[in-house]
Amino acid sequence: MLKTRPSHTRLHGLTLTLTAIVALSTGNRATAEVPAAPTGNQNTATPGTTKDAKPSPAQSNSTRDLISSRGCESATAGTGNKIITYQGKTHVAWLDSNENGYFAVVRTLDRKTGTWSQTHTIGKSHDNHGRPAMTIDRQGYLHVVYGLHHNAIPYRRSLRPNDASAWTEPIVFGNKLSYPTLMCGADGALYLTGRYEWSGVRLYVKPPGQAWEDRGLIMRSEERCRGYAAFHSGLAWGPQQRVLHFACRTFQSSKGQPSEWWGDIQSVNYMRSDDLGRTWKRADGTPITIPATMETADLLMGGEGFDPKPGIRNDGTIVVDSQGHPYVLYYRNTPEKPGQSYLARHDGDRWQQLPLQSAMEKHHPGWAIVDSRAGLSITTDDVLCLTLIVAPIDHPKAAWNGKPLSKYFHEPAYWTNYIPQSKRIVWLESRDGGQTFITRRIVNPDPQRGEVQPSLERPTGFNRIPAGSYPGLLYVSTKTFTKWNEEKLVDNDVVWLQFKARQP
Repeated sequence: MLKTRPSHTRLHGLTLTLTAIVALSTGNRATAEVPAAPTGNQNTATPGTTKDAKPSPAQSNSTRDLISSRGCESATAGTGNKIITYQGKTHVAWLDSNENGYFAVVRTLDRKTGTWSQTHTIGKSHDNHGRPAMTIDRQGYLHVVYGLHHNAIPYRRSLRPNDASAWTEPIVFGNKLSYPTLMCGADGALYLTGRYEWSGVRLYVKPPGQAWEDRGLIMRSEERCRGYAAFHSGLAWGPQQRVLHFACRTFQSSKGQPSEWWGDIQSVNYMRSDDLGRTWKRADGTPITIPATMETADLLMGGEGFDPKPGIRNDGTIVVDSQGHPYVLYYRNTPEKPGQSYLARHDGDRWQQLPLQSAMEKHHPGWAIVDSRAGLSITTDDVLCLTLIVAPIDHPKAAWNGKPLSKYFHEPAYWTNYIPQSKRIVWLESRDGGQTFITRRIVNPDPQRGEVQPSLERPTGFNRIPAGSYPGLLYVSTKTFTKWNEEKLVDNDVVWLQFKARQP
C-alpha cells in the first residue's frame, strides 16, 4: 500500500535541447528554460491534450511530449520493451501511481496527426517493480505482461490489431518472477524470460493459440551463491527471427548474511539458441548444458569483491545487426576508475571491444555511465543508438568507494541514487558498426531535476526501426529520491521524445 503524504506535490518543468554533436561537459551546459507547469492529471487526459514544452529553435529536429505527470518512482525503468511502432501508430507503456497503488498504463500516438490517445489502464502492479513489457505479432495484436515482482505473470492481448484501448481478460501463469522481457517469433510464438526468485532466469514460451509453457531455468545461480541473487536478462532476434540471442547480468552473493555482502559476485554473460530456446550455445557454437551459469555461458566480464562491490552492470542490454552479429552494452565503476564503458560485438569468430570508452572520453569527458537499462537499439540499416545515464565523476558528493555501506546494495555508483539531479541522459549513435560515434544532447541540464530511466524502442519481432529513422525514447524527469523499498506517492513527469527522420 502506498504511503500517502498530505504535502505531496506534482513534479513538473522540463526543457529539451538538441544539437548535432556536443559534449556534455560542465563548460558546455546551457541554462535550462523552464516552461509553464502543466496542470491536471494526465490519467484523465482526452485525446490530443498532451502538453508540449515551449518550443525553441534547437528543438526543430525532435518532438517532445509530456505524456504523464503521475509516473511512479520507477515509471520507465527495466529491461522490457515499452514502445511499439507499427503502421502509423506508436504505443507507449509505463507505470503510473496514485492513492490506490501502481498501474501499468498505455497511450497511443497517431504519427500522422501527432495526437495522443487518452491513457488506458492495462492492470494493477504488485509494486514499483511491475513495469510493463510489450511486443506485437504479425497481425498487429499487441501483447503485454506487467505487475511482476516475485509473483505470477499477468498477460493480456489487445482485442483489436494496432489498438491499445481494449484488452483481453488477464491470463495469469507462472510464479515468483521479476523483470520480464517479451519477444514474438516469426510464427507468432511468444518468448518471455525473467528472474526467478534468487535461482536464475526462467524461460516461458506461448506457441500460437496455445497456453504458456514453462521451459524451466536457462541460467542459474552459482553453487557457491549462498544468499541474494538478481538476474536482469534481455532477448534479441537475429535476422528473420531464426536465432534468439540472450544477455544477462548476474548479481550474486557468497554469503547469506550480513546483507551488506549481497552482490559480491557479478558478471555479464551471453548465449544464443538456434532452435527457439530448446538448446543454447556460446557465440562460437560451443553447446551449453542448461541451465547455464556465469562460468559456462560466454563471460564478457566478471568480478568479485566486497568493499567495494565489482560495480559491473549490463541489465540485459543487447541488439543484433542485419548480419547476425550481437552487440552487448555494459559498464563498470570502481573507486580507482569510474566510467569504464564497454560495447562488445561478436564478429563470428570472437568478441571484439568497440571504442565506446574513447567515444565517451571524447564527447562526455568527466562523466561516468551509471545506468544503461533499455539503452541500446538498432535500426534496419544497422545504426546503433545508445541512451546512457551519466553522472559527473568529480561531483562534490560523489562516493565512488561505495560508502557508507548500504544495508543491501552498496556499490561504487550507488551514491547517484541519492542525488537524482546529478544524472543526465546522453545519446550516442554509430553508423559504422560501433567504430565511431556521434552524440546528441537530449535535455538542457536543470540543476533542480534529474533525467533518468531512458527506454528506447527495440525490435521485438514485428516492430522494427526503419532505415532513415530513430527509435523513440521514453524517460522520467524527477527531483525526488525514493529508496527501493520505500513506497510513497511520487508524481514524476514521463516524457516522450522522437528525433525526426535522417538520411539513411
